[in-house]
Amino acid sequence: MLRFFTNRELSRNLLIPLSKWKRWSREFLAPDPLGGLQSGVARRYSADQALTVFIGGHLVAELKISIPEARQIMGDLRSCLNDIGAFAGAQIHHRYRIEGYGPILAFSIFLSRVWRVSSNPPSFNYTVRGLISRKVYVIGNRKVLREKYLEEPIPRSTQTSHDVYKPTIKILPISAIVGQFTKVMKLDRKYFPILDHYSSDA
Repeated sequence: MLRFFTNRELSRNLLIPLSKWKRWSREFLAPDPLGGLQSGVARRYSADQALTVFIGGHLVAELKISIPEARQIMGDLRSCLNDIGAFAGAQIHHRYRIEGYGPILAFSIFLSRVWRVSSNPPSFNYTVRGLISRKVYVIGNRKVLREKYLEEPIPRSTQTSHDVYKPTIKILPISAIVGQFTKVMKLDRKYFPILDHYSSDA
């Protein structure tokens, strides 16, 4: 059974300063309908709400993305995160189940900036990659890594021929993030389909 969490509990267990956690929660979640600064009611988070803030915080703290852009990315990726089973109770979309190739072991999402010729702020392109297998072979005195994976673009707003792509690509290791979150918060992995076949070695 999934439970609810307080700001202090999440801050303490995830090793995130309380003031930073509260700031991230205001940025990545809708206002708390039961609380607010005036009511004095402490916010309580579902597992999915806490995970949303945790992923958004990873974009900011680890991938060095600004909060406005991280908020945009989280909005763009919400449907994809649900389709790959990142949230509790979600079901992995059939397009991520490939007959004859085995289950997907781990998911990552690749982010690339798109700078438009106009004065509009940059947007992002996204690609989801699902690892199917990983084997290491020793050939002579070298190790050779062989991987099989599914990779596809995530639908988003249409790009034009006037887009200018910045070569920087950042990787969001979403299976690892969900795995860390559930471990630290002592949640049962069975509620998160993305972890069905995931191990930290993947």
